[in-house]
Amino acid sequence: MENPFYITGIIPEPYFCDREKETKWIIRTLQNKAHILLTSPRRMGKTQLIRHVFEQPSVKDSYYTFYTDIYATTSLHEFVLFLSKEIYSALVPKGKVALDKFLSGLQSLRGSFGYDPITGKPTFDIKLGDIHTPELTLQEIFGYLEKADKSCIFAIDEFQQIANYPEKNVEAILRTYIQKLSNCLFIYAGSNRHILENMFNSAAKPFYNSAEQTYLDSIPKDIYMEFAAKQFNKSGRKIDPSAISLAYDLFEGHTYYVHNILHNAFAYLDQDKVIDESDILKTIDDILEDRGHTFASVMNQLNYQQKETLIAIAKEGKAHGVTSVAFVKKHSLKSPSSVQYAISTLLEKQLITFDNDNRNKIYSVSDRFLQKWICSIY
Repeated sequence: MENPFYITGIIPEPYFCDREKETKWIIRTLQNKAHILLTSPRRMGKTQLIRHVFEQPSVKDSYYTFYTDIYATTSLHEFVLFLSKEIYSALVPKGKVALDKFLSGLQSLRGSFGYDPITGKPTFDIKLGDIHTPELTLQEIFGYLEKADKSCIFAIDEFQQIANYPEKNVEAILRTYIQKLSNCLFIYAGSNRHILENMFNSAAKPFYNSAEQTYLDSIPKDIYMEFAAKQFNKSGRKIDPSAISLAYDLFEGHTYYVHNILHNAFAYLDQDKVIDESDILKTIDDILEDRGHTFASVMNQLNYQQKETLIAIAKEGKAHGVTSVAFVKKHSLKSPSSVQYAISTLLEKQLITFDNDNRNKIYSVSDRFLQKWICSIY
């Protein structure tokens, strides 16, 4: 029996929950020739939304679509490598003519690709060390996008990573190339909202005011509960509405976590059982136990002050006034200055995130399962 709660890969249309308004807005914005900045907390579903948009007939039939996640990149060299490999992978199924147009333009990497003389299949064996002049290769990539025989949409996930590259003026370099393109639109996506909004809202930044912006929040509870109940019913399974409600409330509708809980409950509980609230709580405990070793490893990489600060934020759930004397005293922390230093490191490691509320920062643990695990252990 197919599990209707997908937590990996591309979600087929019948198992994709809602996002109708967001899908229509993105398509309309792209059709109006505007770039998009899409931000959301991690694992809220922005990647799946982008892929869902790319599968819509009005997009799929009219554009070449590309998606790459640059979270793991640390330099402009890697950025160029990720972009070139994504374009190559996306064009291979389109056939030799489409692929040759791209490959013929990459003169700076000419020796790293071609066609197998025996099978005739395309080969693309570019390694990081093959990219000697990343700016030139980047120019060639954008040159292809401008000359492609169909309009292009390129989604770059975790776009905030470019702010950490050691090369100078990466934002300015990219903006210079992108603003000259008329045949390609970009979706800049990411989970580090404060960095991305600074990049696009600060008049001193190259990407200032260059994209339409939207924030992806949780799916409304009534819509998600109806969707989840429908998936169970279609599969001949039974679940108490209160169980869905509990899973949603415990993780505030954070799509990945609620989906993950229902995925596991669907997979491991007896088919004839009516899943209730106790089953949801047991499923969560099992997930936390399975991930305990990984979470312990994360904690072991932190020094004492960082660990204690992370624990304090986890126990608060949503922590504000973290450098106040009251917060420090409540959680037996060393000092406001030590907390401030720890916060900086935890943000850099993306273990925590924050939202602004009337100019006050409210911090929370980025991984909601990690937050639950910390509260259960400490």
